[in-house]
Amino acid sequence: MSVNNKRLARQRQLRNRTIMVVAATAIVALIIIIMAISKGNIVKKKDSNASSTESSSKNEADDKNSNNKDKTDKNNGNEDNNTDGEPDSVNNNDGDTSTDETGEQAGVVTAEYLKYLNYENPDLTKKGDDYYNTDMFIPASVTDDGYFDTALLIGDSRTEGLGLYCGLSNLDIIAAKGLTIDSVMDEPIATSSTGEACTIEVFLSEKKYDNIYISFGLNELGWYYYEVFIDEYRKMIDTIRTSQPNATIYVENILPVSAALSEQDEVYNNPNVDKLNQMTKELCQSYKDVIYLDVASSVKVDGVLPADASSDGRHCNVEYCNKWMDYIRNNVYIKKTN
Repeated sequence: MSVNNKRLARQRQLRNRTIMVVAATAIVALIIIIMAISKGNIVKKKDSNASSTESSSKNEADDKNSNNKDKTDKNNGNEDNNTDGEPDSVNNNDGDTSTDETGEQAGVVTAEYLKYLNYENPDLTKKGDDYYNTDMFIPASVTDDGYFDTALLIGDSRTEGLGLYCGLSNLDIIAAKGLTIDSVMDEPIATSSTGEACTIEVFLSEKKYDNIYISFGLNELGWYYYEVFIDEYRKMIDTIRTSQPNATIYVENILPVSAALSEQDEVYNNPNVDKLNQMTKELCQSYKDVIYLDVASSVKVDGVLPADASSDGRHCNVEYCNKWMDYIRNNVYIKKTN
């Protein structure tokens, strides 16, 4: 084969290879274009579905908001106007029991101690100036002292006397002479499960209570700043609420002193008692779920502790301690379920 023929043969081979490479490249390019178009359609379809879902959800939300607005407007239209200057959820009693809701009208929490209470038709005529949130509680009364199996009383020498004279062996009481609101949480005045002296905080970590009653104020009447008393009371309530979140906390107001003592003493007098009681009531109202219990109304006559109720004008005798305890029995408050 001549040199020219060899050159022509080689050129043909190169041309054929070039044609094959170009064809293969075109095919690959075509495949890539087809795949890109398909992917774009899929993305568009997903976007379309997402938009459709979002639009549907928005329509449902709009419908729900519209329904809720209708319900709200309807409820607002049915609510009575409050013209007494106080929130509807606050009950100060003041001798008027016509607005108290009972167990016949509201559901209550499930608790073992409820079997010892009458909450369907309790006697509401024996209430003093209690405060409780009617949105959260209904009134009741004790029908069996088994109620006190899960109750705790904390206080000073007055509460100590109440525990001594009330005759209840199933009632836990932590009280001591001279005890004050600023020392009660720090002093080892309770007894632990091991029989050792401990603070109330440790004591409460070992046993749960359904109802806890607190009574302080007599020993604090001489404090220069009553605001400190309220601050210390708040700290105590907060500690108990943390340790006993399911318990109902009752803050008992301060019992009056006798007229003779009040007239001659610059500290232990009923104007001071009244002032501190008002501040304590306002403290309870700030919590909404803490009861202000007007136990003083069970023992006072004409605003003072009767002369025959006490030998020192401060501490109640057996008869008046029982009046005090009866008030506790007749004025229990149960948490609602709603």
